[in-house]
Amino acid sequence: MTREPNGGAIAPMTKRFLFHSCIVVIFTTFFARAETKLPSILGSHMVLQQGAACPIWGWDDSDKVVTVAFAGQKHTAKVGEDGRWQVSLDPMNANAKGQTLTVRGSTVVELKDVLVGEVWLCSGQSNMEWTVNRSTNAKEEIANGNHPLIRHIKIPHRPSAQPESNVPSSGWQPCTPKVVANFTAVGYYFGRHLHKELNVPIGLIGSNWGGTRIEPWIPPIGFKSVPALKANFADKLDQFPAKRGNGVNHQSPLALYNGMIHPLLPYTIQGALWYQGESNNGEGMLYYEKMKALIAGWRSVWNNPE
Repeated sequence: MTREPNGGAIAPMTKRFLFHSCIVVIFTTFFARAETKLPSILGSHMVLQQGAACPIWGWDDSDKVVTVAFAGQKHTAKVGEDGRWQVSLDPMNANAKGQTLTVRGSTVVELKDVLVGEVWLCSGQSNMEWTVNRSTNAKEEIANGNHPLIRHIKIPHRPSAQPESNVPSSGWQPCTPKVVANFTAVGYYFGRHLHKELNVPIGLIGSNWGGTRIEPWIPPIGFKSVPALKANFADKLDQFPAKRGNGVNHQSPLALYNGMIHPLLPYTIQGALWYQGESNNGEGMLYYEKMKALIAGWRSVWNNPE
């Protein structure tokens, strides 16, 4: 028998149990690592942008080969040393029939009911965050909100000191009377009109936060692209975002780009709806320069000059 420090004894059976328990823990830990993971922006019910290449990416064990299959296409990629992989789906026509996107790596991930249509980012402050259930004739609008080809995903409030690769989310939701109440109202009415005009699926990404200024949403490259912002912002990027207690000041430059926009990249979008300005009230031409930085910055990080 083996003596414990307090003089007690560990029986052989107990020793064997501890030994096997250690093996179980070791192997459980090992196998837990071997998993194909996707960012939350990629999920069942999502809408992919028509007429453009659509990156699909995620994480797995390094050197693993990952295969992505969707709509008759099949693409493979080798996982990098950083654990990240990425493929690009060829441009597709709009398709309102849900299909399954399959990712095969260490494990198999299936995304169900994926459509192809128009994808729009809906960002800004409370004007954009304002939900359907607080809009005019809300009860009637909600009751008539049965538009399953319009999909919405809500990005939670999440300031960050560094660019994030992922963000928690409840996922994509097809528009029904049960869920439309919490959609961005501006985004929903825009998407509904667009769906009626184009007759294609519509994807809405709600990344917004009431009361926020424009500076937290601008990426570093945006500040650097505007000479008027050089002294106060571009030359001081290493000082941002500012801290608040043990966290990050969500009103500080870069904070919301890092936590609520960067995790979406490089998901292909057609464009962005921006509804903000009150929190920068009184800035006049300076706000104009900041808008230039936001537009140039988002175009750059999405690699879309248009």
